[in-house]
Amino acid sequence: MVVIFVRRWIVRGLLVLAGVAVLAAGSAVAYGLYLSASLALPAGDEHPPRLIYGAPFLLKPDLDIASAHLIERLNRLGYRSVETAVRTPGEYRVTPAEIDIYLHEFADFHLRPVPARLALDQGRVTKVLSIPGGDELFPAYLEPQLISGLRGASRQVREWVSYDDLPARFLDVLLAIEDRRFFSHPGIDPIAVGRAVWTNVTRGTVIQGGSTITQQLAKNLFYSPQRTFGRKLKESIAALVLEAKYRKQAILESYANEIYLGQVGSVSIYGVGEAAHRYFGKRVDALSLEETALLVGMIKGPNTYSPLRNPALAKQRRDVVLGRLHEQGLVSDDAWKQAVMTPVRVMPPQDTLADAPFFVDHLLRQVEETTGAPLPDGVRAYTTLDPVLQRLATQTLESELGKLEAAYPALTGHSSPVQAALVALDPATGGILAMVGSRDYRTSQFNRAVQSKRQPGSLFKPLVYLAALEARRELTGGQPITAATSIVDEPVTFESAAGVWAPQNYDHRFHGTVSVRTAIEQSLNIPAVKIAQAVGTKRILQMAEKLGIRSPLADNLSIALGTSGVSLLEITSAYGALAQGGLYVAPSALQAVMTPEGDPAWHRTPVRHQAVSPQAAYVMTSLLRGVVERGTAAKAKAMGLRGTVAGKTGTTDGYRDAWFVGYTPDVVVGVWVGFDDEEALHLTGAQAALPMWVEFVRRISPAATREFALPPAVVTRDIDPQSAQLATSKCPQRSAELFIEGTEPSIYCEVHGSGFWERVKRSFGFS
Repeated sequence: MVVIFVRRWIVRGLLVLAGVAVLAAGSAVAYGLYLSASLALPAGDEHPPRLIYGAPFLLKPDLDIASAHLIERLNRLGYRSVETAVRTPGEYRVTPAEIDIYLHEFADFHLRPVPARLALDQGRVTKVLSIPGGDELFPAYLEPQLISGLRGASRQVREWVSYDDLPARFLDVLLAIEDRRFFSHPGIDPIAVGRAVWTNVTRGTVIQGGSTITQQLAKNLFYSPQRTFGRKLKESIAALVLEAKYRKQAILESYANEIYLGQVGSVSIYGVGEAAHRYFGKRVDALSLEETALLVGMIKGPNTYSPLRNPALAKQRRDVVLGRLHEQGLVSDDAWKQAVMTPVRVMPPQDTLADAPFFVDHLLRQVEETTGAPLPDGVRAYTTLDPVLQRLATQTLESELGKLEAAYPALTGHSSPVQAALVALDPATGGILAMVGSRDYRTSQFNRAVQSKRQPGSLFKPLVYLAALEARRELTGGQPITAATSIVDEPVTFESAAGVWAPQNYDHRFHGTVSVRTAIEQSLNIPAVKIAQAVGTKRILQMAEKLGIRSPLADNLSIALGTSGVSLLEITSAYGALAQGGLYVAPSALQAVMTPEGDPAWHRTPVRHQAVSPQAAYVMTSLLRGVVERGTAAKAKAMGLRGTVAGKTGTTDGYRDAWFVGYTPDVVVGVWVGFDDEEALHLTGAQAALPMWVEFVRRISPAATREFALPPAVVTRDIDPQSAQLATSKCPQRSAELFIEGTEPSIYCEVHGSGFWERVKRSFGFS
């Protein structure tokens, strides 16, 4: 009886299992039929490039032809010089009195193909006229230049390589490492699966996966990377469907073009064609054995084995691949020995990555942070970049670092080279005009203009004094701090959580009573700390936040000396607000995005607010002009700097960082120089950063620059430098000083006496 009962349960169990198996098989078949109708391999024309453009260039009166590099701009855009009258779009003619340009059409910006004449006077544009009517033409733009999206004349960044163009060496290496029985299995390799299961069981962990190339392709194209049994089952069914629908060659072609192969900066690399170009500057059919082995080896862990991120691990993995090829008899003894002895050399060609690789990386990162998604394929992105300024910035940084190393040979005796970064902004719009994040993008994609947070040192002091100027009469005692306020530069100590702090000046000397103007021009530390104590750190932190500083800042008096790290982009845009009358405009790289069909998809709305009063900004600009004229940056004029310039040097404690940020009414530029490991430069901002800044600005500024706009409620008074009071006829010295109206001194000099006649004249309105 028991036997019969057991038999019945066994039969029932088998029937249930059979039912489940039939149901599972039916579900798998149904899913397979669904996939058969819906799955399709991508084709080469399904990845239109993302076209990234610079900014259009405005042709306007008062444009200086030489400093604007106008002829270079025309040549970059493909305009042709002609000797006769311009007759077709793309022609230009230059004479001493005028430049005629037949402008190109550019539909996205509604630019019409019209002939324009730039009337000249001593190299400056006086009028922009239409030809032949002679009417004033406004606005008139040169179309934006393509900066990324194409290689050479026409090849796309994401270059699709057909199966017939995949070299035999690459296919041999790929199949030997990833799927030896690719041409004999139906999409799933039972032998590889069995070997993987045995290895994983005996090792007690997941070592091998046993996925075929077809399974990997299905996972990459259609499924998430999550390691679950359900995903693996779906992937296997999809692999069988793909094998049933497509030839093996089509599957290999798609795999070779869709495989993820790491990052170059913030740009994701897909496909062996793009990887060969990005990492080695070659076509895939020109790769050597060891280069092919490196790329195939990266498939296992694209970022783990990236030659840019981990060259040692990349070589280790490459040599494992070469060893496997040698074991399988695909590589001779001599070829194997030579390949493993070859060091990993990665040299992505800078000119073909983009005209502005650091800028493009920052742009793509900014897009993802703003929208939560990467820039889609096929769109046209219009940016703020000025390609000419970008070229000059890149050249200047490289050449000036070379000069610096030649002048100070000790800089070359370090484990890593001295680095630098430069960023240029339009203070009116916040647009990033140029950005260079290292001396060579090919060897370091780390963007020191954005990603690096370093102590700004004395570069932070103007924010302290701005907070004081804005406080007006709200400070203890009711006496406003002005450019003429006297401060005693003397030994001083402060109690802090870390103990007693005794700040020192750069020259380890004390200078007695000095004015705020002198303290800023000579970058004295003790007066800055005293002002910070009077103003309070809360006001200073609020000022920094208003000026766009988002990096965390220490809430203690050492903030006055720039002890908290900031990025170059942050501090440069903060100074940009001073150039714009206190109006802060958040820096941005992107202006607009157009769909592949030409419809607007996104347009930037500038983020701006009045961070500082126009009066305080103007007075601070006057103080920073003094830095360039008489202070720590006084040698700038001897270097060839022209025009109206304000700026500040920065040198951190221990000489680890050298800075200079300066501005004109039209552009603000920041420069940082230092070692990545924060070793000492033993150079000041004036020695290391200022020459680079001057060389760049000298090449982009006209000989005659406009002045900063004087806002209302700023007054000038003659004061006695000794008393900081109104000067009288008995004062041996007098100097004109700027004041925010209401903060100017009202008492005549009590040191030298009199002032009677001055009071009389003022009462009758004569002074």
